[in-house]
Parts: sequence; structure tokens; C-alpha cells
Amino acid sequence: MKLRGLLTLAMIAQVVVTAVALLASQAVTGTGFGIAQVIALAVSGAVALLLARVCMRAIETSQNKRVAAQLAEQAQVGAQLTQAVIKTALDAFVQTDERGIVLEWSLQAEALTGWTRKEALGSDVVDLLIAEPLREGFRQRMMRLLPELSNAPIGIRFEASLVHRNGEAILIEASSTSLHLGGRHLINTFVKDVTRRHAAEEQLIQAQKMEAVGQLTGGIAHEFNNMLTVITGTIEILADAVKDNPPLATITKLISEAADRGAALTSSLLSFARKQALQPAEIDVNELLEELAKLLLATFDKKIEIVTKLDAKAWLAFADRGQLSAALLNLAINARDAMLAGGRLTLTTRNVVFGVREAVAVGAGYAGDYVEIEIADTGSGIPPAILERIFDPFFSTKDVGKGTGLGLSMVFGFVKQSGGGIKVTSEERRGTTFTIYLPKAETSTLRPAGYDERKIVGGRETILCVEDDNDVRQYVTVQLESLGYKVIPAANAAEALAVAAESKTFDLLFTDIVMAGGMNGRELAEQMVAARPSLRVLFTSGYAYDSLHAQGRATLDAPLLTKPYRKAELARMLRRSLDTAVDSAGDAIPTPYSVQADVEGFLRRQATEDNSRPRSRK
Repeated sequence: MKLRGLLTLAMIAQVVVTAVALLASQAVTGTGFGIAQVIALAVSGAVALLLARVCMRAIETSQNKRVAAQLAEQAQVGAQLTQAVIKTALDAFVQTDERGIVLEWSLQAEALTGWTRKEALGSDVVDLLIAEPLREGFRQRMMRLLPELSNAPIGIRFEASLVHRNGEAILIEASSTSLHLGGRHLINTFVKDVTRRHAAEEQLIQAQKMEAVGQLTGGIAHEFNNMLTVITGTIEILADAVKDNPPLATITKLISEAADRGAALTSSLLSFARKQALQPAEIDVNELLEELAKLLLATFDKKIEIVTKLDAKAWLAFADRGQLSAALLNLAINARDAMLAGGRLTLTTRNVVFGVREAVAVGAGYAGDYVEIEIADTGSGIPPAILERIFDPFFSTKDVGKGTGLGLSMVFGFVKQSGGGIKVTSEERRGTTFTIYLPKAETSTLRPAGYDERKIVGGRETILCVEDDNDVRQYVTVQLESLGYKVIPAANAAEALAVAAESKTFDLLFTDIVMAGGMNGRELAEQMVAARPSLRVLFTSGYAYDSLHAQGRATLDAPLLTKPYRKAELARMLRRSLDTAVDSAGDAIPTPYSVQADVEGFLRRQATEDNSRPRSRK
């Protein structure tokens, strides 16, 4: 009943009672106003007061019920909103009391930890999520944080390592706030899984570190390759000159072998620095691993068991076959060295499809299809303290003289340069697993035709040789002339363009890619081929990766001779470049296959048919 209605009723009741009292007193006494009337008025006032009090209590009761209903409704709406926020939040929500007993456990918390809400409610959150050896320390940390949490209106943020129900470690970021409600101390915590983000940050730090060291090692290897080009080339001349003098021939052989070791070292440096010029092609990884397994069975100790688990439906990978073989052999040898008392080496292949997060987690170049190659051993494992350093150049746990420390660096550089990813897991005394991810091959890649490496063939063409290193240019000029070629030397791109501007004729441009000055060899070749479409091009470099990735269309298929090289390699690559047939526009015609014989046969058949066909008479 409304307040106005209650008051109106009370006033009417009072009037009625007073009138009845006055009429009654007058009827009894038959006289005017006296004691009886006073008594009647007193009774009327008492009744009015009583009615007013009853009305006020009714009003208060009604208002209290209405307020209680409104509060209950607001509380219900608030609870629904809170539950909606918790259910739709990206992060997991956990509510505990001051002792750590779980009071609320969201669906996201179930997905994050593996524990259901029914299992978690009433349980100790530390027992659920913290590894047993760390529980006591974690509880002490919580007790220390409780006063700080109560005094922090915006709560506190921290990171911790939790354990999933299946035993997997999870790195989380948590935001906790304190709430006093009904004499209880509640702790509300939103939890975010940052395991992948942490892995991505580590990958970025590792990549930045490798890039910095790679720039240094790549630059050193470039200069070293220039020197080795002169050494390996001139030692051949000396060896030929002293072949009839055994003592001197022995000395030249020692120098040649030392130069080859130097070349192998710079190749490893360039592989680590991702500056090595690769020749990627389609690779059947199963076939490659089968060949590797046969090699290992023949060379490894019989105490080491070689096991292959190859997916019959594994895709073809797109990578440099020689570099991949070297990388896998390097990993296999490291595994052997970790199993001196024997063990098992398992080679596995499978297909994987990565989303963006998965690709980032393993350091792969992009999301998509990859071929996974896994090499797992049961050896001594890698201590956690050095696990993060194993890919650093010149870092080795082997004794002095038993390793250069470049093996894993080379593997890392090759995989990254190939657009793949690599990860390693290890546990002391239980073994190590290296997993390589290589891009799936999408299209067939034409392989260059083979050449007889034992045969040195020269020519009589004219070659424009562009090389900014004076010693290398002099050496190359001598070698080219010894092969019968005419040589026009140039110290840089500007000199080469000046030669072309004089309308001098030359059949091939032989240029270094990385040169001092404003124009590199790739840009020089593009400009020259634009003016002379039929010009052949042969590149050379000891540090060619960056420039190769900036190549233009005109010189897209031009071959590359990597430094250091010997006379036979130089002669073979020159003939490969000069003997390639080109059409009138300067585009290469595939060799060794030619359609000329087919064309001639077709024309002969047409002529025969024309001669045998009866001609109509007009």
C-alpha cells in the first residue's frame, strides 16, 4: 500500500473515532462539553497515535522490502555481469581465500591447467598448479604478498611457472587483486599463458644475437675468401711447375690441403652467418635419411642402435641437399659422441602444418607446410646452463682439438637461410632431440646439367672481368688468359660501364657481386644486360647471400661461382655460361635438350606429304 493511502486511512479513522466518542458522551450525559468529552478526545488522540505508529511501521516495512528487492535485483544483475565478464575473458580467472583454497574456477582456467571446475573447487591452488619441490617456497611468497596486495588498490602483477595436469610446464603472467567481503579476504586472479610469447622473445633475442655475430663473421669470411682464391689458384700453377721435383711437390700439396681446410672453415662461417649461396631444390628427406642411416650403420660403433621412423607420406622439402646432408651428419656425430657407452639414435620424419604462433615458436619463416626431421639420441644430454649457447659460434663442450665449435652454428645458419626453423630439447642423462623444420617444396626445380669436372676446357671469347680486389683481379686475368680467353679487366662498376660505353665487344661479363662503390655486381649486370640482351653473365662472390636475394629478372638464372675456386671450376662455369643457347631476345633456351631435330623432322614430313598429295586442276 502506498504512503498516501495509509495516511488518509489513518486520518479518517481518527475522525470517525472522535465523532463516535463525542456522540456517545453527549448521549450518556445529555450535557455539553465536560470531563467525558476530554476523555473522549484523549482516547481519540491515543488511537490516532497508535494508528500513526502502525502506519509508520507498515511504511518502513514496505520500504525495506522494496529496497531489499532492489538490492537483490542489483546484486543478481551484478553477479550475472561478473560471470559474463569472467566467462568471456580471454584470460583464466581463479578466486581463492587467504589460505589459497579455490572458490571460483573459470572455463579458461580449466583449459589452461587441465583441472575441471569440480576438481578445483575446495582444493589448495598451490597443490594443483605448483611443482611439489617448489610448493612450500611458493606458499611463503604468497604470505609475504598478502599485506602488499591488501594495500595495493590496483593489485599486483607477477610471472610464475605452473605445471599443467599432464605435467607440462606453463609460464604464466598473473594479475591479482584483494577483496574484503562479509568478513572474508578474497583474492581474485586473472591468469594469462605467456609460454609462446616468452619463446618468441627468446627466438628474437637469439636471432638478433646471431645476426650481429653473423655480420662480423660474414665480413671476415668475405675477405678471407678473396685471399684463399689467390692462394688456391696460384698453388695450382706452382704445383704444375714443380711436379717433377718431389720435395717441392710435397710442399705445394701441403699448402693446397691447408687452403682447402681454410675454405671449409669459411664455408662453415658463411653457413652460420646465413651468407652462403645455397642451391635449393626438391629433396626426398626419407631417401636422404635412409642413405644417412646406411652410412651411420657402417661407421658407428655397434653399441649404437640406428632406428628410422619415416613417414611414407612425407612431403618433398625445398633446401640445399648438400648442406642438409652435412647438417644431419653433424647432428648424428654429436649424438654419437654423447653415447660413448652405447644407446639409440632415432631418425624421424613427418609432415607438420604451422599457424603463425607455431611458426614463431620454432623460429620458422612463415606459417604453412613444413617437413619435420627429428634426430633423437639417448645420450648424456645437454646441461640447462649451456643449452641456450649451443648455437653460438666457436662454443664447444668438447676437448681442445676435438671440435671447432662451428658445427651447430652451421646447422642453425643453414636452416634459417632455408626459411625453416630448429628447436632442441634435452635432459641430462636422458638424451637430446634436435628437430629441423624445412619448407615444403611447391614446384619442381630444374637442376643444372652435369659437367665433367676432370676436363678443363678453355675458349677464345672475350671476357669483361670486374673485380675490386687487385690481387684477385690479377690472378683471374692470368687464369683466363691461360685458358685462351681475351680479358678486359675492370676494377669496379664504373670502369666496366666505361668499357661498355666505348662499344668494345665482349661475350661474357664475369663480375664479383660485392664491390666497393655505389653499384654492386648484380646491379652492374642488370644495367649491361638491358643494353646488350644477348650478353652472358657469370657471378662470383664469397659473400653473396644478400645480393642474390636482390637480383633482378634479367640476370635471374645467371650462375654463381663461389670463392675460393680452382682453375677447373672456373673453366667449367665459363663454358656453362658461354655454351648456353639464347634466343634473339637474350633469353636462355633450356639445354641440353633442343627442339631443332624435332622441327627438322616435322618439316621433312610436311614436304613429303605435300609432294605426295594430288594437286587440283584449275
